[in-house]
Amino acid sequence: MHSITDFKSFYETALQSNLAELETSRKTIAGKIKLYGLIGIGIGLAFMAFKISAWPLILAGVGLFFFYQYHAKQYRHSYKTKIVAAIAQAHGLSYNHLACISRADYDRSKIFTTRPDRYWGDDLLTGTVDKTGIRFSELHTQYRSGGKNKSYHTIFRGIFFIADFNKHFIGETFVLPDVSENVFGSTLGGFFQKMNMMRPQLIKLEDVVFEKNFAIYSTDQVEARYILSPALMQRILNLKKKFNTQVALSFIGSHVYIAITINKNLFEAPWLFSTADNYNQLEEFHTYLMRFVEIVEILDLNTRIWTKE
Repeated sequence: MHSITDFKSFYETALQSNLAELETSRKTIAGKIKLYGLIGIGIGLAFMAFKISAWPLILAGVGLFFFYQYHAKQYRHSYKTKIVAAIAQAHGLSYNHLACISRADYDRSKIFTTRPDRYWGDDLLTGTVDKTGIRFSELHTQYRSGGKNKSYHTIFRGIFFIADFNKHFIGETFVLPDVSENVFGSTLGGFFQKMNMMRPQLIKLEDVVFEKNFAIYSTDQVEARYILSPALMQRILNLKKKFNTQVALSFIGSHVYIAITINKNLFEAPWLFSTADNYNQLEEFHTYLMRFVEIVEILDLNTRIWTKE
């Protein structure tokens, strides 16, 4: 399923019946919440008119809140397991809305040097595209600042993608967004790149466009240049252009790790007070999944130029 026409057919044959059931359930729950809310407001006005204690009204409000939370959670669960899972399966992916990329995998990538104090995610998708195993999920990591006014700040929010590279790397190579060169220019930006003490050796390549977009660090300069062939550098640029956002990669062990910054939840159920059958939202799910699966094609990961050692 790779075209909008295919998705329309899939929507009509595989999704609409489940969406109709969800919509009926949603309307029933939303109707009850509205009814109980109106009753609560009426009782509250009566209590205010007769100057009676407000505690019963407060308790009723708390009860309505938990009623909403419970049913909204059940609705989201049903939507994800029946609708999002079906779209994922059509792309050849297994879906677990409660799981995410493990902390061990995140740490193993070494893309981010800041240790997260908060780590959570959901919507784990796994599968094999031709010969290449992939897994990815939404992920959000934060660190806590020190001082009197402690607060949390985002390290990464987006899709964390892992693919088999069919090669066991000896060294560790990192392709990171080159913020310094874009801001300060090539000379001063290059100085700041070299001053990055948390990274291995800075590698300078001949591709001017790639250098302007990314900073490359590696523990093995020879291997880094072998990995980052002109063809792969162009594919990484194409990947960045495809998602139109910051993309960071690392080549470690026998995997390529890719962090794609996206500042929104991608696979969420519609709000309980809006229709479950939102075609545009479903089409967006399909488009995002297609883009993530296409990473294998964009980076040409199915071409076996190496074998694992």
